[in-house]
Amino acid sequence: MISTKVKIFVFVFAIYLILFEFLFPANGVFPPVSVIFLSVNELVGHYNFMSNLASTFAAVYISILANYLVMKFLFAIIVWMKAEKFFEQSEITQSILSTFFNIPFILITLLILVWLPDLIYDKYIIATLLFLPQSLSKVFENKNSDKKEYYYFYKSLGIKSNQVMNKVIFRFSEPKLLLSLIKNHSFIWSVILITEFIQQQQGIGGILFTVFKYQDISLIFTIALLLSILVSIVQKILILLYDKIYFWK
Repeated sequence: MISTKVKIFVFVFAIYLILFEFLFPANGVFPPVSVIFLSVNELVGHYNFMSNLASTFAAVYISILANYLVMKFLFAIIVWMKAEKFFEQSEITQSILSTFFNIPFILITLLILVWLPDLIYDKYIIATLLFLPQSLSKVFENKNSDKKEYYYFYKSLGIKSNQVMNKVIFRFSEPKLLLSLIKNHSFIWSVILITEFIQQQQGIGGILFTVFKYQDISLIFTIALLLSILVSIVQKILILLYDKIYFWK
């Protein structure tokens, strides 16, 4: 039985094909399907699309992993220094972290690119720093009643505070943390692409800079279409993996 999403996709594709392949082929906005196929060949043949896609793809998911590992390391350091005052100071920490949410990400991006203009790892650093405050806020969120109960219960068993915080409290917050990264998945792609675009670096952003320079609408549309499909597929996979791993949440 054909799913509803497949039917919708086929319907939209048929409408697009009729409108822009036969009725309005030279509209200057939406390229015909035949031109899209030619653009794919051009991207692969002349723009090294696959190698550039691999560079951008790696930057996105390495940044997500780095974000998680750095956040976990910082949490361990904070707990090691002030495990007993963690819950009392979480509200203060939240207010400090919230100030970073109000800074437009493009300003942070430009500052780092100005400070480190020739560093090839700029896109990794930017993506990690941008989402680190949000990741930390998931651990330091104000709704700590359940966490407190777990903390004092395991503490009463004679387990050290640091061990309770790292092995119980952090695990308690981990699903929300990773879910926030999954929800920001497409935004992380956008940050990486913008960084590559500004730096004219290897990656899809570098291709977009060249394409925008020559105002090639068909290539712009084709790249946007391919990336939208790819990000949507990976998003579905990440959600499925999340549900499998954190079924207990």
